[in-house]
Amino acid sequence: MAKVSMDRRDKITLALMVMMSVFFFADQRIMSAVLKEISLEYGVGNAVLGNIGSAFTLIGAVIGIIFGYFTDKVSRKNLLVLTVLVGEIPCFLTGFKIFTPTIEAFTVLRILTGIGIGGIFPITFSLVADYFHEEHRASASAWIGVAWAIGMIAGPMTAGFLTGTYGWRFPFAVVAVPGFVTAIFFAIYARDPQRGRTEAALEDLIQKGVVYKQKIKISDFRYIFSNKTNIWLFLQGIPGTVPWGILGYWMIDFWERARGVEKETASIIFLVLGAGATVGALLFAYIGEHLYNKKPKYLPILCGTFVILGVAPSFALLNLPLDPTSKSSIAVYCTLAFFTGLLVSVASGNVKAIIMNVNRPEHRGSVFAVFNITDNIGQGFGPAIGGYLLAYGYVFMMNFALPFWLLCGLLFFFVAKHITKDRDELLLYLDEKAHEMKQGKQE
Repeated sequence: MAKVSMDRRDKITLALMVMMSVFFFADQRIMSAVLKEISLEYGVGNAVLGNIGSAFTLIGAVIGIIFGYFTDKVSRKNLLVLTVLVGEIPCFLTGFKIFTPTIEAFTVLRILTGIGIGGIFPITFSLVADYFHEEHRASASAWIGVAWAIGMIAGPMTAGFLTGTYGWRFPFAVVAVPGFVTAIFFAIYARDPQRGRTEAALEDLIQKGVVYKQKIKISDFRYIFSNKTNIWLFLQGIPGTVPWGILGYWMIDFWERARGVEKETASIIFLVLGAGATVGALLFAYIGEHLYNKKPKYLPILCGTFVILGVAPSFALLNLPLDPTSKSSIAVYCTLAFFTGLLVSVASGNVKAIIMNVNRPEHRGSVFAVFNITDNIGQGFGPAIGGYLLAYGYVFMMNFALPFWLLCGLLFFFVAKHITKDRDELLLYLDEKAHEMKQGKQE
């Protein structure tokens, strides 16, 4: 049986999704580069700024459940375009003082942008699962993750270099415009892949024109939460994202205020951290695919081991009191930042692949929406936690985050215990549905 291959149109569609992701996720971290300027203009303290960052992430993730449910029921192409517009329009408006005269108005626009970002998560990975076969989903997910990482780096970098000349609002409008352009191209060109088309049990039938008709029902959430691999993946995401929520949001401010580093240099250290995470996400995705094909449980073991190892360079990065005016000291910081990003990003694409490989095609949007909540609890509360912990100093606040990566790494070993059984149950289910499709007896 020949496997479904991506044709030229599918490949261009994925390229458009990657481009949209880069521009869309530039919105997510842009505020982190202008915290000082926002504080001065509106006269608010760190706690307020932290709460805004948390509301941005948490409200978006919770409302993403709605997007996830409809991902499993309606056209994913149209839903993705709508979601991009939901996020990009308020981000663009943030770039103009007339729309952000008060901190309250600014907060509302940031939350609306967060809703869009929360919605894109389940739609994107539901599509990826139907473009790629099981053995290639980790690397495919990693490329989407790289696009998001590039965007989250590009946003603060854009703000870091434009704010001094054009003011802190202008970068919000700049990063939003390309998102509109790519969304238009995607709306015109893209098509939805058939649901289930890359599943070994279903693809031959789907190529012959038989339609996989399964759709999610509210009662299916009981099954989703009975899947032990899902449960442990949901749980590891909570502590695993606390450091990203604190470090990612406060890092540039930390380098400026606690280490005396210039904003541009602080932005470069942040960029190097992101570069390390980008390289690590791709490298470990390909390693993860190789290990998964040998034995599925090797993949979560890989994730847990390297997340734990990543705590060492991150601790050194935050605690070495080097000279901020010395190029050699900055080089040391950059080296540590790179290896921090490299090691702790091991789970980036691999976690998404595990979710795809143990869940039914008609459940994946909803599962990813639930995962996005747990994966953003730590990241969502991180900015607010950091804002309150600043009462004890920047160094204490940043170090508070690191033990959570240790807990995250340990939880991956529980994923390893259950992944094989849950994957085998999915394969059995798909075989049953393939038999029903042959007989024309789908429910």
